[in-house]
Amino acid sequence: MNSSQKLGLFILIAISVAYVYFSFFNKGEIDFHLPQHEEKPPISDITEIPDIQEIPDDEEPAPKEKEYKTVKIFVSDSHGKIRSVNRKCDPEKEKSCFAFAIKELVSGPTKWEKSKGFTSEIPQGTKILSIREGEKSVMIDLSSAFEGGGGAESTYIRIKQLIKTAKANTNLPVYLYINGKQADVIGGEGIMIKQPLNERSLDD
Repeated sequence: MNSSQKLGLFILIAISVAYVYFSFFNKGEIDFHLPQHEEKPPISDITEIPDIQEIPDDEEPAPKEKEYKTVKIFVSDSHGKIRSVNRKCDPEKEKSCFAFAIKELVSGPTKWEKSKGFTSEIPQGTKILSIREGEKSVMIDLSSAFEGGGGAESTYIRIKQLIKTAKANTNLPVYLYINGKQADVIGGEGIMIKQPLNERSLDD
C-alpha cells in the first residue's frame, strides 16, 4: 500500500468517525429548525360571545282601561239643600247615559249616600215609562206615582231634582210627561210647570 492509498484510507476513516459521532452522540446540538405550531391564546384572553337572546315578537298592547262617563244626579242633603252626586255610566253597556242618569235619580241615593244623610223626594213607586231622545228634544215619561204624596214642598223639591238632573246631562230641551201626557200641572196642590224644563220652570 503506497502513501496515497494510506492517506485516502485515513480520510475515509475520519469521515466515518465524524458521522458516527454527530449521529449518535451530539443530537441535542443539532437544530433542524422544524416549524412550530402557533401557540393558542390563554382562555382568559378569549372574548366570550354572549348567547343570542330571542327577540320577542311585537308585544301586544296593554288592554285599554275602560272609560266611564260621569253623570250627575241631584238629591237632598241633611240640611234639605239640593246637591249633586256622581254616577259612572258605562257607554258600552248603556244605550244612553242621559237615560242612565234619570234611572239613577229615580232609584234614589246609594247606601253610602244615605249614610251621609242624602235623601230623595221622588216617591219609591215612581217608574220610567219611556225616555225618548231626539235630535232636537228629549221626552221623559213617568208614572203617576211621581205626583203622589209628600205635600207641596216635597213635590216642589222632586221636580227640582228632575230638572237639575236633566239639564246637567243634556243640552237639548227636555219635556216631562206623566202617563203619556205633557205635565203642565203636578200633584194635588196643582204646582204649575213651564216646559221645556229649566231653572225657571217653577217660577210663578
